[in-house]
Amino acid sequence: MRSRAGGAALLASLLLTGCDARLGPGGDIADANLVDANKLADAAIASIDARPCTGGTLAQVGPDGSCFVFVASPLTYANAAAACTAMNAHLAYLKTAALDTFAEQFVGTTNTWIGLSDRASEGTFVWDDGTALGFSNWAAGEPNSGGLNATYQEDCAIIAGARATKQWDDRPCDGSEVATSGSFAYLCQY
Repeated sequence: MRSRAGGAALLASLLLTGCDARLGPGGDIADANLVDANKLADAAIASIDARPCTGGTLAQVGPDGSCFVFVASPLTYANAAAACTAMNAHLAYLKTAALDTFAEQFVGTTNTWIGLSDRASEGTFVWDDGTALGFSNWAAGEPNSGGLNATYQEDCAIIAGARATKQWDDRPCDGSEVATSGSFAYLCQY
C-alpha cells in the first residue's frame, strides 16, 4: 500500500525539517546518506505491504510487522505445518515476549500449534527453522513429555489457550499415541 510508504516518507521529511536537515540534491554527504536510508526504509515498508495479511479464520499484523494467520480447523502438527507452507508461511515462531503476548491474545481460548518441537532431540525444544529456544513461556510444569508415567511422547508445542494462563504446553504431534490429543488449531506466520 502506497499510503504507508508515503506516510513514512512524509514523517521522515517532517522530522528532518525540524532538525533543519535537507533532503535531495544540493545537500551534503550526511543528507545524501539520510536520503539513502529513507529509500531503504520505504522499500522495506513497501515489501511488507506487498502481500496483504489475509487468510485463515483470522489474520492480523503482529508487533514485528509479520502477518499472523489463525486457522481454527484442527490438524496434526505435520498437517498444520504443511498448510502454513501452502500459504507461503510457517507455524508461528514466538521468539520474543511481545510476539508471544500478541499471539496468546490473538488465538483467544483455543489450543493452537506454534512452530516449536523437540522431535529432533528429546528435551531440547527448537523452532522449526532450527533456531534455539531463547525466550520461552512454558506453563508451570511444562514441558513434561506427558508426565512421569506417560507411555507416549509430547514433542510439539501449543499455546494452551483453553487454560486461564494460556502459556505453552507440549503435546503429542498427532493422534496416533493419544486419541484425545494431537489435532489443534494452528497459527501461521509470514
